[in-house]
Amino acid sequence: MLNMSAAQDNPGRGPLIMGLTWSFAVLATITVGLRFYIRVELNNRPSLDDWLIAVALIFNFVSQSFVSIGFTYGLGKHDANLQPNQVINILKWMWLANTPGLLVAITARLSIAILLVRLFGKVHKWLKWFLVVVSGLCTILTAIIIPCTFLQTTPVSGNWNPFQPSKRWNPMIYISLAFLTQSLWTFTDLMFVLFPVIIIWRLQMSLGKRISLILLMSASLLTMSVSILKTISLQHIANQQADPTATDVQYESSITILWSCLEQAFVIIMGCVPALGSFTKLKTAQPLLTSLDSVLRLMNPFKRSIVNRAAKGNGTNSRDYEDLEMPKAISGWRDGLYGPALDKSLSSLEGNPLGGCSTATRNDYNYV
Repeated sequence: MLNMSAAQDNPGRGPLIMGLTWSFAVLATITVGLRFYIRVELNNRPSLDDWLIAVALIFNFVSQSFVSIGFTYGLGKHDANLQPNQVINILKWMWLANTPGLLVAITARLSIAILLVRLFGKVHKWLKWFLVVVSGLCTILTAIIIPCTFLQTTPVSGNWNPFQPSKRWNPMIYISLAFLTQSLWTFTDLMFVLFPVIIIWRLQMSLGKRISLILLMSASLLTMSVSILKTISLQHIANQQADPTATDVQYESSITILWSCLEQAFVIIMGCVPALGSFTKLKTAQPLLTSLDSVLRLMNPFKRSIVNRAAKGNGTNSRDYEDLEMPKAISGWRDGLYGPALDKSLSSLEGNPLGGCSTATRNDYNYV
């Protein structure tokens, strides 16, 4: 009796899921807040990609709240340690959390796609249309899978109540659709990194700056990694549903909830990373930069002041580097999107990320 009571009190994966997902949800909130703060401080009005990432953050909190309610019923516990009513409520809130979670994934990725179009699409038409097509496919698949989430079972409550008589689709229909959607998202995350890196590597910038920019944009690889883990877990769920002898189904599927919530937070955070690079241009950042500069100069007295580099720039391309991180969202900006030197570099690469020439003018970099 004592062992049975102890087993029922074992929270399983629940605390791990709550701790990790809420930590990154808070971090996502901080990054979005900093993104808007930097926009305002630099006198740049928030643009469409900023508002989309804010909407994604709201959806993320809705999804995270539903997962938290599921935790109060025993999310993450082994199935044998749960009462039937607990299983029903856990599945119910996980099912409800799925829709806002899907909306987070697509909204945040649309925000990133719009940002990349603003950065590179004016010159690189092929990249612009690639992003439009891929984002359109992601949106269509998401629009299909959301209603299927509920319509696959009649009545709808049969989705989360395994004890209720109901009429169900073949579960592989929904699993296959979810697998296809998740795979496309993973591919999109990779492309969000690969193409900008190819373009940036060919710019007339110092090696150190190019590497810094690539590392900045390659942060999306973390989102892609979690997306891959989620895809693998979906395959595991499919295998369990195909096996009538499978046990501990709810416990095993709880890991998918973890990957889903982390992916939602990561895609928001990584969508804000380029914008946060302009933090060093803020007056409020100067005390921090001064302190860091003092430490670095103690370590290397001959190293140039990072405060001076942040304020005055480092070489002919420093201003370009900063502008690439946080372009002004003002139509017809006369100085070009990135600055004269970087505009010229990008112009020479039009239509070919691996080289080539172009007759593009500076006006090609203004926002539409």
